[in-house]
Amino acid sequence: MQEPTLIKPYQLTVENRADYLYAYVEGQRDTYSISRAYWQEVADEAVRLNSTRVLIDENIVESSSIEDVFRLASEIPQMGFGRARIAFVDRYLDQNEVNQFGEIVATNRGVNGRVFNDIPTAEQWLKS
Repeated sequence: MQEPTLIKPYQLTVENRADYLYAYVEGQRDTYSISRAYWQEVADEAVRLNSTRVLIDENIVESSSIEDVFRLASEIPQMGFGRARIAFVDRYLDQNEVNQFGEIVATNRGVNGRVFNDIPTAEQWLKS
């Protein structure tokens, strides 16, 4: 009997760029477990490559609930990002309010991160 293949509900591409680690994630839906899984994958790669600057580019159609964002943002410091500076870009501007809330929660817990609406501004902050 063959084991069933688990298909991730998202696709993650990670690229080690000259100045930072770039992670692009796309999918249709978002939940705490989906976000937690891809954030952990990015953190693991940042640790493996000793990256101190990370840009996460999210292209997920559905927004997470405020409760899921609070839970995830509270856990980011324990994921292994260490001293990393994290720029987060969400391609869906209608999700900006919940993302700003996540930024507040994460930074209140010691994360050096910011939420942006576009890649160039995020890159500029990340490299500064």
